[in-house]
Amino acid sequence: MTAVVSPSTFALTLSALLVGREPIDRASPSMSPDSSTLIDTFFGALQGTISVLLTLLAGYVMAKRGYLDRRTVRSITKQCTTLFLPCLIIEEMGPHLTKGKLSDVWIIPVWAFVSTALAHLIGWVGVRLFRLPYWTIVACGRTNSNALPLLLLQSLEKTGVLDTLAQQGESMSETLGRAKSLILLNSIVQQTFTFELGPSIMALDKSKDGAEVDSEGQTTLGSERGRLPVVVQDPERVGLLDDHDGREELEEPERTWHEQRRAREALSDITDVPDLHWPRALRPFERPVKKVASFMQPTLVATIIALILGIVPPLHTAFLDEDGPLYVSITQAVVNLGELFVALQTFAVGAELAVLPSTNPGLLATSWVLLVRFVVMTAISVLFVWATAGRGFYVDDRMVWFILILAPVGPSAMLLGSVAEMVDVDQGPIAGYLTVAYLASPLMAAVCSIGLEVVDNAASRAGL
Repeated sequence: MTAVVSPSTFALTLSALLVGREPIDRASPSMSPDSSTLIDTFFGALQGTISVLLTLLAGYVMAKRGYLDRRTVRSITKQCTTLFLPCLIIEEMGPHLTKGKLSDVWIIPVWAFVSTALAHLIGWVGVRLFRLPYWTIVACGRTNSNALPLLLLQSLEKTGVLDTLAQQGESMSETLGRAKSLILLNSIVQQTFTFELGPSIMALDKSKDGAEVDSEGQTTLGSERGRLPVVVQDPERVGLLDDHDGREELEEPERTWHEQRRAREALSDITDVPDLHWPRALRPFERPVKKVASFMQPTLVATIIALILGIVPPLHTAFLDEDGPLYVSITQAVVNLGELFVALQTFAVGAELAVLPSTNPGLLATSWVLLVRFVVMTAISVLFVWATAGRGFYVDDRMVWFILILAPVGPSAMLLGSVAEMVDVDQGPIAGYLTVAYLASPLMAAVCSIGLEVVDNAASRAGL
């Protein structure tokens, strides 16, 4: 008869092997304190992931019942990313971005970049080996790095799992705030990485059919800013407008996603806008400034504001100290808005799963991405922390070590759907994969329990 291994037994055995201990038989009548703590951690983390899944489910059900349509969900998501998330970044990161603390957290953005690059590289290997679609590269590389881990951390606080990560004399609210700031710092790096590479990668899935034809058989010709928005021609009645404005229409395979985006912007219902330039004296600075401005996402702007408020003592006192003159009037408003992000964004993620047109993503593509997101990245993160933590390479801090394990793991970000829409790639397979990925989110309980066991081992090695 084949023995059935429970998930908690698997987590216990794997973590024991990773930290160099003998696996402990849970069926044994006398269980060591370490095994008991690990099992408690696993079930505490499992409760946290179930609460996350139920929040997602609430959004999914409300959208399926017609209370939320796609436009409403997109509007909520836009508000979350352009207002609530930046406010949360200023609220949580500002107090921790002081000169004294910056030297302790440098490993977080560095590992965020390295782990994200590795995950994209592994995704590319899957495309080359198994001929998978290119969207799987971004799905492998970009995890849900803000709403999901933030809500999970809140749940772990309620179940007492975060107690083991607190510093000496630190309250639970302070521990949670520190954990949130580390998660958000990691998220900013991953988000910047995705916005720069994601569209170009996913655009490779676009069919190479030349000019796009709409449902009525009309061909749309792109235009640029500063010109009339759009020219539409019926191929049955007009045949002499192939060369418009003195320029050949680019063949589809030769158009980059940047050119396609500019063409789509021209299709919006706007009046002709003049092509304005800077004064002649400032003309040499125009392109560099516009290039820098193109990188300034709301989250990056919020990070810069948080950094300035954190490292400038007068501003830190005025805005971030609870006794400061501007805390109650201004900072408290930012806090109120930031606290809306976590639950609302998670709810919106569930709703977005319901409103996106979903098709079968394919067993091989789904299995590969899930393997990378939940198994391969867990192994890489655990091995990194096991090999480096407590050895003097970076700060000896249990929370930092735990975030280094947790941050690169989990289901892919819902941002994939938005990027696919941006480059005009079929969203159906991506939506189908995301639905399966978020149903698998309770696997994060095993990641948390393994991570905490590795952190405990590193803490023993460092004498913490």
